[in-house]
Amino acid sequence: MAYEDPQVVQQWLNSLNELDVRVRKMFGCYCLYCDGQAVGWIHDGVMSLREVGLNYLPADIRRPGRDDRIQELVIPFDYVNADWLPKAVQDTADLRKTQG
Repeated sequence: MAYEDPQVVQQWLNSLNELDVRVRKMFGCYCLYCDGQAVGWIHDGVMSLREVGLNYLPADIRRPGRDDRIQELVIPFDYVNADWLPKAVQDTADLRKTQG
């Protein structure tokens, strides 16, 4: 499995530049960390963000069902510069911290 194009990864990171984020190569993807919390993945041009119940995301971002094995939201590259994206990443990190 090939890693994501570094330019695509950098575009995602640029959109999150006000946050304490970093990426780490893992399992053929880039694992995204915010405030030291693993919040998602960057792979195949998308960001997969852990499902934590955020209610302000656009309706076209599919929510996983309770029985879905993978509990992540797939955010298409079209949203790389969305106003809500940094808040979603930060909120995910904050909620993960409280969940232990």
